Amino acid sequence: MAVLKYTVLRLATFFILFAACILLELGMIFALIVGLLGSWAVGYLFFNRLRVEAGEALARRFGGDRRLGASEQQDNAAEDALAEDYHAQREREREQERREGRGTGPGLPEQDGPGEDDASPR
Repeated sequence: MAVLKYTVLRLATFFILFAACILLELGMIFALIVGLLGSWAVGYLFFNRLRVEAGEALARRFGGDRRLGASEQQDNAAEDALAEDYHAQREREREQERREGRGTGPGLPEQDGPGEDDASPR
């Protein structure tokens, strides 16, 4: 219902501004531009709550409540598991580096990796 209300208000605003420009004989193109920009500005400034409600209603209708199929759920679960494994492995590597004293941290100078030349440009 919010979408319908917002659309009617925007169209009414457009036609009022368009008709006013036509009655003032400002030209069809100018009237069109004033009507479009004016209805956008009025809708954005004065009908903000209704605009947000309409946007949320459209989001729910066209994608917010979409149900995932079984294969999509399995794919998502597999991707999540891989990401968790990767981050857990990286955390174990960082912890091992800290224990061995190889890690860099606040206040510690960066250490060159194996095979890097100090004279090479950075």
